[in-house]
Amino acid sequence: MRIVLLIAGFFYAGLGSATEPEDFLAAYAEQAKQADGGFKGFSAERGRAFYFGKHKIDGAAELSCASCHHADPRKGTIAHQGQFPCRACHITLHGPSDKRSAPLREIPPLAPSANPDRFTREGNVEAWFGWNCKLLLKRECTAVEKGDLITWLLTIK
Repeated sequence: MRIVLLIAGFFYAGLGSATEPEDFLAAYAEQAKQADGGFKGFSAERGRAFYFGKHKIDGAAELSCASCHHADPRKGTIAHQGQFPCRACHITLHGPSDKRSAPLREIPPLAPSANPDRFTREGNVEAWFGWNCKLLLKRECTAVEKGDLITWLLTIK
C-alpha cells in the first residue's frame, strides 16, 4: 500500500513522464519554485555536500549517502560492505525482507555516467528517495535536496 501511495504522489507531483535525469530536475525545480518563490536553481556544490553530509542513525555511527552507495558514486557495492545499518541491507522496493533468508542487495552505481538507468524510472526514484531520506534524515527530502543531488551526480563523469 505504501508503494502505491508513493507512486500516486509521484504522478501527482508532475513527475509521471520523467524518463531522464533532466526531467526529474525540471519537475523538482517547479516544486522548489512553488515552495520558495526565491528559488534560484540547483547547486552541484550543495549536492556534493548533501551526499557526504553525516547523520546519526539510531545511536549508530554518523552515516551519509556515501556510507551505502560508495564514496565514489561511479562504483557499486554489495550490502554489508559499508558502515550502514543492517536493516538497509535487505530492502527492496517491495519492503523489508527477512534478513536471514533474503539475498544481500547489490547497490548499483548512483552516478548516471556509470549507471544509465539511474533517475529514469519515476516509481523507483521517488521510492528510493523516500526510503533513503527517511533512513538518514528521519524526514522526506526536499525538492531542492533532490535536485541538488542529481545536479551534482550529473557532473561526475
